[in-house]
Amino acid sequence: MAESGFQPLPRGALEPSAQELASLVNEFYEASGGGDLGSMGETDAGVVFQGDGDPLEAAAIVLETVRLVAQERNGLSFRLNTLGLCDQETIELLLASEELEREQQGDRRRESRIASVSVFLPSACPSKYDELLAPSSGRGLRDACGFVARLAEAGVNVECSAVARPDVNVAEVETLAMSLGARSFRTRSWVK
Repeated sequence: MAESGFQPLPRGALEPSAQELASLVNEFYEASGGGDLGSMGETDAGVVFQGDGDPLEAAAIVLETVRLVAQERNGLSFRLNTLGLCDQETIELLLASEELEREQQGDRRRESRIASVSVFLPSACPSKYDELLAPSSGRGLRDACGFVARLAEAGVNVECSAVARPDVNVAEVETLAMSLGARSFRTRSWVK
């Protein structure tokens, strides 16, 4: 984390606002030479929402950040890394944002938006999932699967990932992810 320049917020610190996050994105692009995105944003990998906590815990702030950045940087794409353990209201908020984006693309420009959602699935076995992730609020693998299926059904580009731990059958996780409608699957290496 030190090489990225990012560090967790100190305990008790307030979470950043959408305006603060949008300013950080713009500052980064300005500091890196103005952020040459190409004519339609095709040469930029975009911005990833991820952290010590799940970005969907602050879904409204994430979506407002994307909206604010789009005002200055057309074509910048965003990826959201999540566990997918959120309530229906959050899922609907995310999907409403995607639907609004599709409606606004009448001029066929590439708009700034959440281009993909990556969902971490530590195991395809519910008890192993709970052991590895220790989710709260009574949520678990079933909720993450419902999240992946709902987004995939709505046409969102969903990728799932798992860590190649010795005690996890990654092939089962990939099969599960693809059966839920994920467009891709990524295996991350195990580092003990």
